[in-house]
Amino acid sequence: MLIKFVSMTTEHVEQWYQWTENKFVADVWFIEGYELRERIYEKIRGNGYDYPYIILFDNVPIGYICCCDLYAYKNIHPKPKGNFSNEVEGTYCFDLFIGEEKYLDQGYGTEIVKEFVDYLFVTFNVTKMLIDPAKDNLRAIRCYEKAGFTFVKESFDGVTNCYIMERLKN
Repeated sequence: MLIKFVSMTTEHVEQWYQWTENKFVADVWFIEGYELRERIYEKIRGNGYDYPYIILFDNVPIGYICCCDLYAYKNIHPKPKGNFSNEVEGTYCFDLFIGEEKYLDQGYGTEIVKEFVDYLFVTFNVTKMLIDPAKDNLRAIRCYEKAGFTFVKESFDGVTNCYIMERLKN
């Protein structure tokens, strides 16, 4: 199994939109108060804090993953909000989805998270990774635990109750 991450470009947007129409993606990512599909172009152009990637499994695009430099976010964004709006330098968060249904529930999520976090620790000199799945998203929480994340606290992000988790650079 070979997992790779390629920087997302406008050439990937059509596939990304197809994935976001899948109920198993839309029901988590695009509920009112969360992500707007139109923001993908801002992320691709570069806003100084978001870095979007396409997940490749054996060179086949299967999903999307995006990291955010939380220190840059709080200093660049005019109205930082959410669970991670006051973090120190070296702290990043990420979000992801597997858009191809046949790759769900196969353990790939855990491997993707492990590889991506290791990549960020080296490439971006990250010292702490954070993630905030919905408290009732037990599949995601278990995936992050298996990838080395530990529980920090529960928090309400303005939309849902979240389970804040972190992984520190060893």
